Amino acid sequence: MAITHSEQRRIVRVLSGLGLGMFLAALDQTVISTASPTIATALGHLSSQSWLITSYLSTTLITTPIYGRLSDGFGRRRLFVTALSLFLFGSIICVASASFPILILGRSVQGLGAGGLFSLAFAVIADLVAPRERGRYTLFFVAIFGSASLLGPLIGGIIASQSKIFGIAGWRWIFILNLPIGVVAIVLAARYLRVPQRLARQRLDGFGVAIFAIFVLALLSLSESSNSTFLSSIRIWLSVIGITALIGFIYLEREMKDRAFLPLHFFANRLFAVTIVISGIAGAGMIIGLLFTPLIVQVRYGVSAVSGGLLLLVMGFGNLLGSGLGSRVISKSGRYRELAFSGMGAFVLGFIMLASTINAGFTAIGSAVFLLGVGAGLVTQFASVTAPYALGDQHLGAGSSINTFSRQFGSVLGAGFSLAALFHAWTFRDGISSKIISTQNSSLRHLSTAAKMNFIDAARPALIYSGVVMLVGLAIAFLLPRGVLEAGHRSEVPIPD
Repeated sequence: MAITHSEQRRIVRVLSGLGLGMFLAALDQTVISTASPTIATALGHLSSQSWLITSYLSTTLITTPIYGRLSDGFGRRRLFVTALSLFLFGSIICVASASFPILILGRSVQGLGAGGLFSLAFAVIADLVAPRERGRYTLFFVAIFGSASLLGPLIGGIIASQSKIFGIAGWRWIFILNLPIGVVAIVLAARYLRVPQRLARQRLDGFGVAIFAIFVLALLSLSESSNSTFLSSIRIWLSVIGITALIGFIYLEREMKDRAFLPLHFFANRLFAVTIVISGIAGAGMIIGLLFTPLIVQVRYGVSAVSGGLLLLVMGFGNLLGSGLGSRVISKSGRYRELAFSGMGAFVLGFIMLASTINAGFTAIGSAVFLLGVGAGLVTQFASVTAPYALGDQHLGAGSSINTFSRQFGSVLGAGFSLAALFHAWTFRDGISSKIISTQNSSLRHLSTAAKMNFIDAARPALIYSGVVMLVGLAIAFLLPRGVLEAGHRSEVPIPD
C-alpha cells in the first residue's frame, strides 16, 4: 500500500529529531578521524590515539542492543531522549577534560548515548513503513551519516588546526558544537517522536550485559596491548578473561532464550545471521578507511589535517552514491543479495587500490577511498533494511539494534587492531619515536624521509590484510538465501499527528 502525502509529512516530522541525533552521533565518530592525531599529540598520547575512536565505539557497542530491546517494551521516544541526554553530558566532559584519560571518559559517556541514537533511528523506520518502502527512508539516515562523513573530517581538520578559538583550545570546539544541536534535537523529539508500537515489556538481562561488557573490554584491551607496556604485560590474562566471558555469555544467553540480551535463536535465521556478519565486516572496512587515509596524507605527503579531511570528502560522496543505488534497487525490486555482493566487492577493490597507490598521488588514493565509500553505502543500505525484516514485526527494535551493534563491533575491532598493527610495525629512525612526537608536540607532517618510508612499509600490509578480510565478507555473502523483500506488512497502527 502506497504512503499518502499526508503520511509522508508526518513521517518526516517524526524523523526530524532522530535525524539530528544521528547526525551528532555520526559526526563525533568521523570528526575524530582527522583530529585524533592533533588531539592525542596535544595531550601526549599519540600512539594511543585509537582510544579516541575505540572508547566511543565500545560503549556504543555495548549499549546499542540494550536500547533496541528496551525500546520494544518502553517506547522509542523515551529511550531516544535518554540517549541524547547522555551524549550531551559526555560532550560536556570532553570540553572540560584536562587530561587524556578524562577525555577518554567523556568519549565513553558519549558512546553510552550514541548507541541509542544510532539504533533507534532505524527501528522507527521499521515501525512506520513496509520493507520495500524502508529503503527510501533508510536513505534519509544513510544520507545523514554520509553528510557527517563529508563534513566531519573536514570540520575536524579545520578546528584541530586552530590553536585557539575565542580563547579556547581549537579541538575542544569539536565537542562544544554538539550542545546547541543536541538541545534542538531533544525539543523536536519531545514534540514529534510518536510512533506506532505494540509494546512488549520484559526484564533486561543485566547479568548478560555485564558479562558481554567484560568480553568487549578484554577484546578492546587486547587490540591496544601493543601500545601499552602494562596491557602488553597482562595480555595472557586478557585473553583468558575474554574467552571465559565469551563462553559464559553464550551459555547464559542460550538459557535466557527470548529474555536474553542477545537472543541466540535469532541467529538460526540464515538471512539475519549472514546479514549481521557482513554488516560487521563492512563496519571494520569503513573505519579503517577513515583512520588510515588522514594518516597517509599527513605523514606521506606532509599536508595538513584539513587536506586529509578534504580527501575523505570523496569517501562521503561514495557513501551517498552507494546508498542511493541501494535504496533504488530495494524499492524497485526488493532484491538484496546483489547489494551485498557489490558492496563487499567495492571494499575489496578499494583496499587493494589503496595499498598499491600510497605513493601514486592524491588522485589514485581518492579513487580507492571513493570505492570504500561506495561499498559502505551499499552494505549499510542492504543490512539496515534486511536485518529487521528477517526477524519480523515483533522484533523490529532488536533486529535494527543488533545490526547497528554488529557494525559498531566491526568498527571497534577494525580501529583497534589495525592501528595497533600499524604502530607496532612502524619503526622510527633518526631518533624519532611516537613518544618524542607526543611530548615535544612535533608534527606528523615534518618527519624524516626514512620515518615516512617506514610508515608506508607498515601501512601497506595492514591495508592488504584488510582487503583479505573484505574478500572473506564477499564469500560469506554467497550464503545469503535467495528471495525478495515483501512489499506489504506495514504496521496498521495509525501514525499520530
